[in-house]
Amino acid sequence: LRPLPRARDARHELARVEEAKRLLIAEGNVAFEGLKDLRVALRKCVIENAVLTAAELLEVGTTLRVSRTIHTLLARRKESYPLLAETVPHLLVDKVVEYNITQAIDEGGGIRDNASRELRTIRSDLITVGQQLRRRLEGILRRVSEQAYVQDEIITTRDGRLVIPVKTEFRKQIPGFIHSSSASGATTYVEPAETLDLNNALRELQLREQQEIQRILRELTAQVRDLRDPLDAAQAELSYLDVLFAKARYAIEVIGSAPELTEEMVIRLREARHPVLLQRHRRENVIPVSLELGEREVTAIVITGPNAGGKSVTLKTVGLLCLCAQSGIQIPASPDSTVPAFERIFVEIGDDQSIEQDLSTFSSHLMNLRRLLEEATPRSLVLIDELGAGTDPEEGGALGMAVLDELARRRTPTVVTTHLGSLKAFAHDRPGMMNGSMEFDQEQLRPTFRFLMGVPGSSYALELAHRIGLPGSLLEFAKVRMGPDKVRLESLLGELARKTQEHEELLRSTTEERNRLSALVQEYETKLAGVRTEMKELKRRATADAKEIITKAQSTVERVVREIREHQASGEVLRSARQTLNEVRSEVAGVEAAREEAPVAGDIRPGDAVRLRGGSATGEVQAVGKGGATVVWGHGTLRVPLRELVKAGRQDTRYPAPAGEYSVHAEPELDVRGLSGDEAVLRVEEFLENALVAGLHRVDIIHGKGTGALRKRIGDALKSLAYVRSFRLGEWNEGGAGVTVVEIGEPS
Repeated sequence: LRPLPRARDARHELARVEEAKRLLIAEGNVAFEGLKDLRVALRKCVIENAVLTAAELLEVGTTLRVSRTIHTLLARRKESYPLLAETVPHLLVDKVVEYNITQAIDEGGGIRDNASRELRTIRSDLITVGQQLRRRLEGILRRVSEQAYVQDEIITTRDGRLVIPVKTEFRKQIPGFIHSSSASGATTYVEPAETLDLNNALRELQLREQQEIQRILRELTAQVRDLRDPLDAAQAELSYLDVLFAKARYAIEVIGSAPELTEEMVIRLREARHPVLLQRHRRENVIPVSLELGEREVTAIVITGPNAGGKSVTLKTVGLLCLCAQSGIQIPASPDSTVPAFERIFVEIGDDQSIEQDLSTFSSHLMNLRRLLEEATPRSLVLIDELGAGTDPEEGGALGMAVLDELARRRTPTVVTTHLGSLKAFAHDRPGMMNGSMEFDQEQLRPTFRFLMGVPGSSYALELAHRIGLPGSLLEFAKVRMGPDKVRLESLLGELARKTQEHEELLRSTTEERNRLSALVQEYETKLAGVRTEMKELKRRATADAKEIITKAQSTVERVVREIREHQASGEVLRSARQTLNEVRSEVAGVEAAREEAPVAGDIRPGDAVRLRGGSATGEVQAVGKGGATVVWGHGTLRVPLRELVKAGRQDTRYPAPAGEYSVHAEPELDVRGLSGDEAVLRVEEFLENALVAGLHRVDIIHGKGTGALRKRIGDALKSLAYVRSFRLGEWNEGGAGVTVVEIGEPS
């Protein structure tokens, strides 16, 4: 398995692995059991007169079965897994050859009896002749054993023929063919003359069986030969799919994901874990690494920190995950990770010293540095463990700075580890470089294996020595020999690491709190939206109910008025009408109960039980402010205007205030001046009916004096109305002859 040089090819491979992973999760398993390496058998079958063995043919048959199974699986799901379906045309399906091999050869590689009709007959005859021969030999054996001629009372085989063991001194007593004798010479194996014909027949059948088996194998070999090219192509595709699904199973095992593969030289690993550590430890026990290289013009990272603190593991994590991604293997890292498509990766890790080649540790280190400096390009990745180690620290540090400077000048992505303080300072001052360190818990005096970007680290050699238990006087002497500047530098690095650790912890807790608050805000907004939706729905339903009530009331009033007109307002009709109107008034009053005046702030206080106007759900007032109140409902807290609230102790109703109130128009006077007689009479009748329904007993009709014709016409009409008790012209202070005063009520 080799890395793919182009990002496009690696992305395509990772996409196929993702489909294979989804298919594995959906199906539970994709079986490749039975897939064999047929390259030798396929080359052998084209040789003239060559015959494949039963075992080789069985492998061909099982491979054909796997090819057919995978072909069927992917062909049926090509819409869901289009990239995997691209392999379907190359998968061979030949049910005839597969069936022929399966019918002829059993799972153990033996030839079945029903491989051919001839073979079945031969094997049947073999059983019959063999039984006859054994019965005859048993009879002979019993007869000669009575005379003590035989060594053992058994029937055995020599040269493929059944014989009996006879004592050598009696061998001439039993006519027959002598095959051999025992090593001691005491026993001679004799084929009795009586069984010679049966043995010959048995041997002949055995030879015919072998000939028939060879014929069957030769025929099956010819069938495989005809499939050689498509079978070879199918096996190559099946081998690729086998690897692909192995990658998918690995991705599921390590909870892997496909990083973004780019042409840009940017490494961005998020929550990345070393794949070998994941094989040895539980996932939660492997500390993840987050690292960026190539952004903000940074092309090199110098990692420092304590011994056994994880520097080399971090270095190897970067290299392994880059190689895995380019090889189409999903990596144990966050999906938002980014990996470039490198042309080459140079790795200088470990000790290559050799006595035979006269190489010291530092010499081998220099040879590897020379090679990578000769061949590294801006599209290469360079990983160097312990740069400048193995020689004098000053000279090694200077050499390391030169190597880093050259790689930075070429803009070659580089990650190195070191303990040399000069390289820390160089990485801090040189543009394009950045320090990184492995965190060290100064309280517990042990590494945490967490990687920190942008911070140089200390080796903590004296701290680790103290933890191991070296004498304190020895450590004090070491500090003196280090010199005050070195001690101060290490102290500053330790203080910087401590503050960075505190900052990271604060940042983590702040991030967690921010995430928690964001979740709460989102939950509040969701619940608030739900309350608003509920309020709108309640208002909509209540308005619809109110409109229905008003419409019903209007219809009832119109019906009552019509009945009064049709029945000339008899006493019974009026009593029924009044009762009906009282019922309508009660129902409308229930609607108007929801239209209470909005309470002032003093009417609703904290602790009061309230409901939304037109609603039924009860809440508790938490606080009251200017024009509004904070109310705790069963599904959240909501700020509600006071005008929308009603104390829960008042009459509950599910109807909001109607859009308009219904009332019968019943003014105490009617002016009909200027109308014709017919128009005036119609207006007067309608006016009096409304007045009667409204409960008025006295009304005035203004018709003016004029010729008196309009007054006479109105008077005639009043006489015909049963609910008009009396009428007269007005007094001088009531309008005189221009006004008629009418008294109305139920007829007696």
